[in-house]
Amino acid sequence: MTGLFVVFGAVALAALWVVGARVRYHLGDRPRLLRVPTADGWTLSLWHRAPATRRFEEPVVLCHGLGNNHAFFEFRGRSHLARVLAEAGFEVFTMDCRGAGRWSAPDLAFAEATIDDYVDFDAPAVVEVVRRQTGSARVLWVGHSLGGVIGVLASARGLRGRLGALVTLGSPFFFDSGPFFRRALAFGQSLAPAGRFPARVLATAFAPVAGWFAPPRLARITARVDNIDGLEQRFLLANVFADLWRGVLAQLERWIESGLLLSGAGVDLRAPAFAVDEVPTLVVGGTVDRLAPLEVTRALFDALSARDKALVLLGREFGQSVDYGHGDLVVGRDADREVYPHVVAFLAGRATPSRAEGAADGRRAGAPSAAS
Repeated sequence: MTGLFVVFGAVALAALWVVGARVRYHLGDRPRLLRVPTADGWTLSLWHRAPATRRFEEPVVLCHGLGNNHAFFEFRGRSHLARVLAEAGFEVFTMDCRGAGRWSAPDLAFAEATIDDYVDFDAPAVVEVVRRQTGSARVLWVGHSLGGVIGVLASARGLRGRLGALVTLGSPFFFDSGPFFRRALAFGQSLAPAGRFPARVLATAFAPVAGWFAPPRLARITARVDNIDGLEQRFLLANVFADLWRGVLAQLERWIESGLLLSGAGVDLRAPAFAVDEVPTLVVGGTVDRLAPLEVTRALFDALSARDKALVLLGREFGQSVDYGHGDLVVGRDADREVYPHVVAFLAGRATPSRAEGAADGRRAGAPSAAS
């Protein structure tokens, strides 16, 4: 009986620790929540940040990477990407893939997900809701890591003809088959009760001590941690992580083993996606990104058939103040000065000026000057 009380007490303390971390590092400045139904019966969350003045017809959809949620782009920091894009005049919609944020499934007890589901169900459902909300025929897609992979793959499938431009940030389409990644994926699958690895709870539990001690190896791979201040690390861990689906990890493991981006049916998804030539695409990579190294980023750029494409590499050798890793491309200390302007400029150069903005420009051009 004593042992039972000890176990119960330990569980209660752990739960209080996690809840306390979430309360202590709660994010403010929340955007508007929308609900998105998918064709296979799930419901996703989508977060809308409206600009003070809409300058562009096409809205922006932000898609997070593996094990993250929408808060990755809505992070408190000095200035986050969703806010910067809204301030530039874009309607901004930050999505949660199934399993991240607030979601529901037809049968919660047996819920499972794969990357195919992100591409074939989540991305089209989100884009359709965004099109209805804004009245725009096309959207602009910005994805970090797996979020960029989803955008590129979906451009040849459910999003064909619906993308006005696409930006990938540290998105790996070619993989290192080293033993560490394989072991990490296998380990995650083995610790996935009810189909999910509990990354969100584990990350939140470590949040209060982040920045005070040397980070573990996995953290150093997923970001150049010294590009993120200690307090920001604590907010990140408490807010931006989501559980990992066993099916997603298994599919990634197949990708690494085969060298191909295989669907559940065994079809390589990469070739048709690379052949899409009508979507302007910006490929962004960091010089010390260990998940999408420079040679991988360059290989993606070379493989894309887009008639309008650009490559931006970020690090000291390219004029930035620091070398950029993986996650810090979005949440790094100086990302708002050194990364975001490339994204904003590319999208603004491919977007359609809004009708209201164009009319205002016309009125200003036709108005008499003070000297007349």
